[in-house]
Amino acid sequence: MHVALLTNRAWLDEELVPFQHLVVGLIDEQVRVAQVVPEGISSDDLSMFGECVPWRESTVGVLNRYRVGQLHESLSELGVDMIHALDGRLWQGGLKLAETLDVPIVLSACSTLDIPLAKRVLGRVDASRVAVSGATEPITEAIRQAVERDLLIQTIGTGVHGHDVEPPVLEDGQALCVIVSGNGVWDADYDALLGGIASFVQRRPMAQFFFDGQGAGQHQIWKAASAMGLLGNISLTPRKLGHREMLLRAHALIHPQALGKSRSLTLRAMARGLPVIVRDDAYLDYLIDGETAVVLYNPGPGEWFAQLDRLVTDTRSGVELGRRAMGWVKQHRGMSQQISKVLDIYRRMAGQTIPFPG
Repeated sequence: MHVALLTNRAWLDEELVPFQHLVVGLIDEQVRVAQVVPEGISSDDLSMFGECVPWRESTVGVLNRYRVGQLHESLSELGVDMIHALDGRLWQGGLKLAETLDVPIVLSACSTLDIPLAKRVLGRVDASRVAVSGATEPITEAIRQAVERDLLIQTIGTGVHGHDVEPPVLEDGQALCVIVSGNGVWDADYDALLGGIASFVQRRPMAQFFFDGQGAGQHQIWKAASAMGLLGNISLTPRKLGHREMLLRAHALIHPQALGKSRSLTLRAMARGLPVIVRDDAYLDYLIDGETAVVLYNPGPGEWFAQLDRLVTDTRSGVELGRRAMGWVKQHRGMSQQISKVLDIYRRMAGQTIPFPG
C-alpha cells in the first residue's frame, strides 16, 4: 500500500508532531508514505523515510483546491494507491485528486467546521471510494447525521506518545507559567480570562502567561492587556512551526474558548501531566471534568481567578489531575491505537484482508 498524506501549513502548524509520528508509524507497518506538504516546509520537519511531494499553497481556497487536484502526475509516478486528506480545507482538492487517480480517499475531520462541509461535498461521492475519520465521537456522529448516507464514517482519535515522567510541580518561590491557547480573536471569553488574570497578578506579580493564538493576529488581546496593565505578565507567542513543543514546558494549559476543534496540543499537555483548565466543549470527548481536565461552564473573571490561585495554593491537586490525565491518555489516545485504526480504515477502503494478530 502506498498512501499520500495531504497537508497544508495551517494544519501542520497545529499538528506537526502527530504528523511526524503518523508517518513513522505507518512506515513501521510496511506502508509506503508520500508526504504532500506546502513548499517551504523544512526537510528537518519531515521524515527522511517517506517521499516528499511539495505543492504551492495559496491564501485563496479555490486556488488551493485546483493545485492539490493537479498533483496527480507526481503521485501517479510514485505509484500512490490511497489518498488521505488530513484537514477539511484539503477535502475538495483531495476528492478531485483521488477521482483523477482512481484511488480511494480518507478524509479526516477535526473540527465542527467539517460538519457542514461534509453535508455539502459528500452527497454524491462514490461511497465505496470515500471514507471519513472523525477526531472525536461527537464530531463523527454529527457528520453521520449531516451526510445521511451509507459512507464509512468512524472515529480515529489523535494519538500521542506517553511520557514516563512526573507531572510538573510549582516549586516554592517559582513563578507560575501558563499557556493560554485559543483562536487569538478577542471575545467575551478572553475578556473574562484577562479579568481573572488581572486579579491574580495583584497577588502573584511574577506569574507569566503565554498566549498562543493559532496563527491569528492577537492585536486586540494586546490592547486589552495593555489597558489592564498586564503587559509585564503576558507574552504573545509568534507563530513558528513546532513552537508548541516549547510551550509545553509550562506549568498548566488553559483553553478559554469552546472552539469545537480537536487539537493534539491538549492531549500532549495531558500526556505530560500538565493540569488542563478549559471552557466546556461538547464536541471534545477527551475533556472529562476531574479526570483529564478542569472543565468550566461559562466562567467569569472570579472563577478564572479561583482556578489560577488553586494552581499555586493547592499544587497537590494539580499534580493528581496531571497523573489521572496521563493514565487516561495512555489508555485511550496512544499513538499505536491511532496507527491501528488508520491501518484498518485503509485496508477496508483498499479491500485488503485484515490479518489476525500474530
